[in-house]
Amino acid sequence: MRFFKTVLLLFLFTSISISFNSQCTLGSFGTSTNTVTATQDTIIVACNDSAILSVAGSGFGSVAFQEDFNSGQPIGWNFSQTVTIANNTCGVPSLDGTDFMWMGGQSPSPRIMETVDLDVSNGGDVCFEMRYAIQSQPSPCEGPDQTNEGVYLDYSINGGATWQNINYWAPTNNGAATSYLTQWNQFCEQIPAAAQTTATRFRWNQASATSAGYDHWGLDNIQITQSAPSFNITWLHDNYSYGMGNYTGNNPNAVYPTGDSTYFVMMTDSIDTCYSSLHVIVSFPEIDTIITLDPFCGGINGIIDISASGGTPTYEFSIDSGATFQASQNFTQLDTNVYNIILLDQNFCSDTGMVILTGVDSLKIVNLNSTHTSCGLDNGLIDYQSIGGSPSYVYSLIDASAPTNVVTDSISNFSNLIPGTYMVIVTDSLLCSDTSIVIIDPSTGPIIDSIVTYDENCGFMDGQLITYVSSGITPYTIEINDSVNFSTSNNTGDFTGLNSGLYYVIVTDAVGCQNINGSVVDSVPPPYALLPDTNVCNLSFQINGVVTETGSDWSSDSPNISFNSNSSPNPTITATSPGIYTIGFSDTLCNFRGSFLLAFVSDPYTDVNDTSVCIGQTYAIPALESSQNTSYIWNTGSTGAVLNVDQPGLYVVTASNICGDFSDSAFVDFYLCDLKVPNVFTPNADGSNDNFQLLFESGISSLNCIITNRWGNVIRTFNEPSFTWDGTNENGNAVQDGVYFYKIDAITDGGNEVSKHGFVHLVRD
Repeated sequence: MRFFKTVLLLFLFTSISISFNSQCTLGSFGTSTNTVTATQDTIIVACNDSAILSVAGSGFGSVAFQEDFNSGQPIGWNFSQTVTIANNTCGVPSLDGTDFMWMGGQSPSPRIMETVDLDVSNGGDVCFEMRYAIQSQPSPCEGPDQTNEGVYLDYSINGGATWQNINYWAPTNNGAATSYLTQWNQFCEQIPAAAQTTATRFRWNQASATSAGYDHWGLDNIQITQSAPSFNITWLHDNYSYGMGNYTGNNPNAVYPTGDSTYFVMMTDSIDTCYSSLHVIVSFPEIDTIITLDPFCGGINGIIDISASGGTPTYEFSIDSGATFQASQNFTQLDTNVYNIILLDQNFCSDTGMVILTGVDSLKIVNLNSTHTSCGLDNGLIDYQSIGGSPSYVYSLIDASAPTNVVTDSISNFSNLIPGTYMVIVTDSLLCSDTSIVIIDPSTGPIIDSIVTYDENCGFMDGQLITYVSSGITPYTIEINDSVNFSTSNNTGDFTGLNSGLYYVIVTDAVGCQNINGSVVDSVPPPYALLPDTNVCNLSFQINGVVTETGSDWSSDSPNISFNSNSSPNPTITATSPGIYTIGFSDTLCNFRGSFLLAFVSDPYTDVNDTSVCIGQTYAIPALESSQNTSYIWNTGSTGAVLNVDQPGLYVVTASNICGDFSDSAFVDFYLCDLKVPNVFTPNADGSNDNFQLLFESGISSLNCIITNRWGNVIRTFNEPSFTWDGTNENGNAVQDGVYFYKIDAITDGGNEVSKHGFVHLVRD
């Protein structure tokens, strides 16, 4: 049986085609464009089918209408809007960079550009360039976004009385900048057969716009061409031609491809030539997948399931090399075997395959082993293996005392089991299974009945731990450790010479069963006594902070010290007089010894005296310094035992120590100083009135003294306030007894100038 499929190959006017296009140029005589487009550039033909090839074409001749707006005005139009013609409206130039028409803010709705009547009786194409503005931009650049705001291409063959639509371009992506319509694009539409008259007009019509300020668009390079009748179409595989001017029809010679093939068709007027091609793919029936299930659990229950495509359904299937066929793709109840598969379609085309079903032996539990519990622990063990069946395996364990509690694992080893009766199960991937019963017996281990401990005293390592054990199997090995660095063991459980601390006791019986417990060896600590050297007042001191569990014994090296109880941990200590004493402490068990210095401090004391000094003199007031005093402070804010003053007043000093304060005061008076000298002196070395000198030199910072005889001769000069004249001249010789004249000029510590002159009698006898 033969099957025929008709394939239509069209020569279209549009340059936007379903599959492909070619263009021809007529040379210097002018330009005409021919487009050849297959309705399908690739078709699929079933195996053993045939195909009839068809074409429809057009040859382009003269230009019926052309407008590029480069004149600055719409030319050749029957009706036009008020439009803008420029080369860069909204900042987007046209494809050729020249002027274009823009339906902007001055163009009300509906916006229409309508041609005059044109002769397109031979058919042809309408080609133009068009762009929509971008949505939400300012006028005149606000673009359409609603589906009814696009532009229609229409034609009329009755002078515009009625219109028929050729195509409509609805806004895409809501008019966003991502829409292809917001860029300049060329569009070509074939003139429909009904529009091919000698008086056909065309229009671009935006029927719906929000207002003049919205939904703007533009056109450029509009060209309407009509077909030329002088082309011939020929299929190149069999040279079949349609004859001059015949642009549609079937090739009467069917093709019978046995494999994928390409058929070419040519359209030419001996000047321009265009080609198109049609690729034919032959679809053979194919086995896509074969799903198998091997026989399992030792039965005849294998499955083969076949899926197919291509060729001409419906299919028939065979798994016995074609001996028998069935419509179902599913084969069941199959045994282990080699199966040769044949797929056959309605055109008797076929595909083959082969599968092998492999059976398996029955699933069995083997090498079943069990271990009873030991040491009184839940440590029973069941281990087994399996053979046969279909991996992978799942191993299950059911305790008869809790049959709803099923334990499963991919490993056939179950541990830490309590005594009891168990069912073991193995299940393979096909849910085949085998079972067996196992009994786990109970057991006991050693029991630690008690642990007795004795304290460690004073850190002497005299602690003790005794362990009492029963049950299990003797002899026992008993080990203790402190989990750090000490471990020892014996068979009696009696351990001596221990430090205080936590000990882990591990009892192991003769068959290795263990029991573990812990116990603490407490300690009796040595005394805790921080005894720093201390200063106290009031001849009494209370000891605090001594902690002892091993007794107390207080002592002193002085009879001035007494204790209210020398066996009390914290006694009161009393002294009969101030001083520094050594206090000793010891216990009665741990041989603890300690001592400290206890200083009983006297109350502070000081003393200052009233005094008078010359005006201008600075006086250092000395405060009595006592050894128990630790600081001095004056009512002037100064510190220290000495205060320098130059003003009269009452000065108070306070001496302090830990026991308190003591204050005393002194009045310092300042008076005007005078240069006082004797009027007679006796330099006879009797130790009485031997020198002429200032009687009070205090408060004098500088001095100049001249002594002359009665004739005005200078006998001696002095320049120190502490001068003494012993009755000799500058050479050291004794002068005669008599009357001498003196003149003294001085400056006090306060800066005052003081002068004095007079006579002095020198008498030696």
